[in-house]
Amino acid sequence: MALLPELQFRSLSTRLAVLYAGLFAGVLFAVSALFSISVQEIARVQVARQLVASGAVYDRLWQQRTRQMQDAAQLLARDFGFREASATGDSATAASALANLKGRLNANLAVVISADGRVIGIEQPALRRDIARLWDALDSGQMSGVAAIGGRTRQVAAAPIMAPTLTGWIVFASDIDARELRGLEKLSAIPLHAGVIVSAGPGRWRDAADGSLLAGDVAAPVADSLDKHEAFNASIGGTASIGFAKSLPAMVAGDRAALLLSYSRAEALAAYRPVQWAMGLIALLGLIVVIVATWRTARRITEPLERLDEAAERLAEGDYRQLAVEGRDELARLASGFNRMAREIEEREQRITHLAFNDVLTGLANRSMFHRHVDLLLERSGSGDLLALLCLDLDHFKTVNDTMGHGVGDQLLVALAARLRETARDCFVARLGGDEFVVVQPLVAGRLSVDRLAQELIKAVARPIELEGQQITPSTSIGISFSPDDGIDAATLLRNADLALYRAKADGRGTYSFFEESLNARAQERRQVESDLRLAIVRGEFELHFQPLFDLEKGLIGSFEALIRWNHPTRGLVSPLDFIPVAEDTGMIVPIGAWVMREACHQAASWPDHVRVAVNVSSVQFHRSGLSETILGALAASGLAPHRLEVEITESIFLEGSEATLKLLHSLRSLGIRIALDDFGTGYSSLSYLQSFPFDKLKIDRSFIQALLTRPGASAVVRAITDLARALGMETTAEGVEETAQLAELYAHGCSSVQGFLLSKPIAAGEVAALFSEPGSFGATIERSARTA
Repeated sequence: MALLPELQFRSLSTRLAVLYAGLFAGVLFAVSALFSISVQEIARVQVARQLVASGAVYDRLWQQRTRQMQDAAQLLARDFGFREASATGDSATAASALANLKGRLNANLAVVISADGRVIGIEQPALRRDIARLWDALDSGQMSGVAAIGGRTRQVAAAPIMAPTLTGWIVFASDIDARELRGLEKLSAIPLHAGVIVSAGPGRWRDAADGSLLAGDVAAPVADSLDKHEAFNASIGGTASIGFAKSLPAMVAGDRAALLLSYSRAEALAAYRPVQWAMGLIALLGLIVVIVATWRTARRITEPLERLDEAAERLAEGDYRQLAVEGRDELARLASGFNRMAREIEEREQRITHLAFNDVLTGLANRSMFHRHVDLLLERSGSGDLLALLCLDLDHFKTVNDTMGHGVGDQLLVALAARLRETARDCFVARLGGDEFVVVQPLVAGRLSVDRLAQELIKAVARPIELEGQQITPSTSIGISFSPDDGIDAATLLRNADLALYRAKADGRGTYSFFEESLNARAQERRQVESDLRLAIVRGEFELHFQPLFDLEKGLIGSFEALIRWNHPTRGLVSPLDFIPVAEDTGMIVPIGAWVMREACHQAASWPDHVRVAVNVSSVQFHRSGLSETILGALAASGLAPHRLEVEITESIFLEGSEATLKLLHSLRSLGIRIALDDFGTGYSSLSYLQSFPFDKLKIDRSFIQALLTRPGASAVVRAITDLARALGMETTAEGVEETAQLAELYAHGCSSVQGFLLSKPIAAGEVAALFSEPGSFGATIERSARTA
């Protein structure tokens, strides 16, 4: 391989300093961040302590003011003249004394609340109502606190009037004004802000000074601080602050008041800013040093890595040139590994390319190569008969795999591929998969050459071959399509050749067939039937008809055979012959058969107890799991007794069956379900089936009944079947009885029961009940046949 320019790689061990520098920068930033957080926490704790101390100072000022007003009130309450005036109702004298003392106390309000709730000393109705609310607290013995009076938050102190019994209370109230709060701020060692807040409802607080509501993100921390007596962080007045709330006693039940102290976080941290800036500057300088050192070192390391990256990009584009490397350090070993990877990728690409377009088993071109080859031929050519496509499929190849093993099947495919390559020497031969091959023949000698090639291919495949001591005589069917008449691309030509191949299979195999447009029309019709079937299951378009089976000995209806009909929305009633094969091929027979079983059992449950129902079960249903559960579920849902259900099967179940099939049949029969063999006599091994399983009934195929009066020997065959069934303890049913002479002959042969148009066509489920009410005509027909016999 060609070599790229030589690279000199240096050891990574000499650059560990970069790693350490990076770690140092990380540690430095972590320490700086931790220091900053610690500084903030220390400042917060110190401020919180100062706020708590300021709260205690305010508490002492509050108590001092309260005692001052209470002492004055008690002094006045003990004055004989004031007590006499209060007792005699001399409001003027009492009001004069209150006004005199209010002025000396610098109080805003001074009143007397009598024991009966009257307010003396103030005339404003609003103030009288607010003061009257204090009666409950005074009556309970609370002599001080905070109360809302006249729209303001006031500090209240009171003393009882005894003359000698309680006649009322002297009450003084002072506004909690800004002057007192500013005095508290001056007493603090830090420039805090003090204010009083009062409750404005659940979870809401307002400022006592201006009545404004506190923000929602402040109200919650305030309530938490009141409960835990701790400081909190919040935005108070639009400033990030450290706050502390202390409860104040309230005079009226339900009211809450608190002292709110706050201190700006920015001011609290101002003293620590220089230290924080210094730490940040140190961290920044350390980062710059680390960046410069890392950049210079990285230049030396990344240069060879960039070369490796360029080589990797060229490798992705299919350029497998390698690097020339000197040294034995880490990067040199990396480059050596890259060179080794490039060689392996090149070899792998060659193998993948071969596998992508060639069949592993036979060495022929595969499906991908076939499509590329045909499309290329069609692209290069003009109009006219360009080529013929012969699609081959081995006949009964599955039997070879099943009976002789897949190893022998593979050997057969290899041998036949060699024969095809030899026979179609001048043509393109490919294996599409499984046992399907295709031959592409250019139409140089006209279409007659295609016939000759098809015949030669069939003869070449049909030559006997010995594999592992056993002789095999294979055969193949061929479908042929032409371009451009049958398609102008590989996919269309192959699809149409497949349709012709199916036609060759249907014509008896071992032959070839040309594509016709009618084949495509039938294929499209089949696809339409398949699509409509899927919709029919969902829409419930199926219905059951029932054809009676008449007991010749008793002259009565012994059972009904359930026959499915498809009520197509546009085509009307569709015969089972038109859709059952499609349902079996696609697997849709399983849900359809399950519905038939459920519906038949449901209908039969309403019939007389001696009448059975017969349901045909496809071999596909037997080979899928769940058939036993379907039958038992239908019996359980309908309540039908098992002995009244008869399952009809064909010999195809045994052709593709196994021990599991016999086990399932025995399990059904052990439950009392009857098993009938339908179309008896048409298969090659019908008698062998009678040794495999003890059937309850044999149904004689209608072909024997139709020939009963016209073909010599048909009568003997029917008699032989009835005698054999009688000897084995089985019943017999003749299908397709349409003439009285046929009925008489069957009666004479001892047939157990008959069904056919002579006695009744299949009828809808709703018409079955009428047959039970008028059985006489059937009995008369059977009686006449008996006399004829």
